[in-house]
Amino acid sequence: MKHTDVVIVGAGPVGLLLALELERAGASCVVLEAREQQEEVQKALSVGPLGAEALMRQGMGPELDALEARSQALMAPFLSGSGGGWRRSGKEGQRFAGHFAGIPLLSQEQDHKRPTRLIDQRHLQSALQDEVERRGIMLRRPCRVTGVEEGQEALILTFTREDGQVERIACRYAVGCDGARSTLRKLGGFAFPGTDPTLSFYQVFVAFDEAHAVRPAGWQMQPGGVMAYGPIPERLFLVDYSGPPPEGQTIPTQMQVEAAIERVCGRAMKLSAYRGGRCWTDHTRLVDQYRQGRIFLAGDAAHIHPPFGGQGLGLGLVDAANLGWRLGAVLSGRMPETLLDSYEQERRPVARDVLDNTRAQTALMRPDPQSRALHALMAEILSRDEPCATLGARMRGYTMRYDTIAHSADCPALGTLPGDQVLPDGRSVFGLMQQGAGVLLVPDQTRHAFQGLTIPGNLVLASWHEAFVSLMRPDGCLVWQGAPRERASLNTALVRWFGASLDA
Repeated sequence: MKHTDVVIVGAGPVGLLLALELERAGASCVVLEAREQQEEVQKALSVGPLGAEALMRQGMGPELDALEARSQALMAPFLSGSGGGWRRSGKEGQRFAGHFAGIPLLSQEQDHKRPTRLIDQRHLQSALQDEVERRGIMLRRPCRVTGVEEGQEALILTFTREDGQVERIACRYAVGCDGARSTLRKLGGFAFPGTDPTLSFYQVFVAFDEAHAVRPAGWQMQPGGVMAYGPIPERLFLVDYSGPPPEGQTIPTQMQVEAAIERVCGRAMKLSAYRGGRCWTDHTRLVDQYRQGRIFLAGDAAHIHPPFGGQGLGLGLVDAANLGWRLGAVLSGRMPETLLDSYEQERRPVARDVLDNTRAQTALMRPDPQSRALHALMAEILSRDEPCATLGARMRGYTMRYDTIAHSADCPALGTLPGDQVLPDGRSVFGLMQQGAGVLLVPDQTRHAFQGLTIPGNLVLASWHEAFVSLMRPDGCLVWQGAPRERASLNTALVRWFGASLDA
């Protein structure tokens, strides 16, 4: 029986990023995926700032640039021809930067520094899989996990290969990254409470018959829901409030799509071509806990919600980044098992907030007169800079703060993920983190006072022009900030998050 530190169930973007996090932390892992090939279904069209930054800390910045250029090239013909709804702009320098319930959110200064990246989830998954293969991480597919046994020293997973052969693998921990219908979540006995579906989403690729050649650019409120066409050519997105689809219907036929268009738009529109797609519901659920013994959950295995605002992919990627460095630190012996407890403490409240704002968007887009009146009022409010900036920052994660870090009125950024920056020597903070280390930033003029000290092995010392010291974890979270003389307080933070003090 094979032994490994961690078994990851699911080879989507979340599972693959977690594998990369573990590899750079020096932990061994095996990824088990039930599908024989990567799923080629169109899902997310973008990656939020925090998710993109988790990938940048892996050294994947150039790959993100290339993937975004590919997406922009694909969207360019559509946007140049009929992109009105996707190109709304406001004051000089502002551009369309997402939406809330179909109401455009214009970009703010922060968005230019930490942009949402226009990247197709399918292409991102391929890039992550290439990186996993390049680093020699074991990925086995198709393998269907069928059983879990937990012992005092290890967890044993049973899985069935495509040829019917049954194998077992032992590990210290297992992580379910296997999506909304997570097998590991069910085998682990996690409760998954939430709200039942009320509507249907369709994301399909079509061409309209010439007699009905409607090009509804951007998000358009319709009598029975919402219709959007683009920004990828031939992509049609529908929100149908007539109810959820029949149980088990995930791949709609052309006839079903045409019927949905008629229900949403109140008129028939024939399609001249139908190239396939998927149908989803607005199931909204959150696990009661992120850990049961040696089993953890991340991504859609832990939380599901409607896709409004494009928040789901980034939410899962930051789950992986938050959990990965913790598992690596515990498995290396540097940190105690209790470090793993704060994974749920930090990430579950973030997921709960995303679930709430997608529920709010679902309610705001309902086609009844009361909801449409509220939608119009919300659109008026969001046309103003301040409320638009506040809501946009919340949806993109800029305002997220982990309660596990003591907050300070003197440093409101504590507990946040403040992003990358270039240092005086030309290096970047994220560049220093690419080997899985945290970063201790000290003032130029006091660096000499730190150079004679023993720095924890999973921490990089660097100088900057600020007059204070900042300590950032490997996941980019700012966990301490203060004056160079506050050595005792800094050491307390170092012991908590890195397992050693400067004086050790």
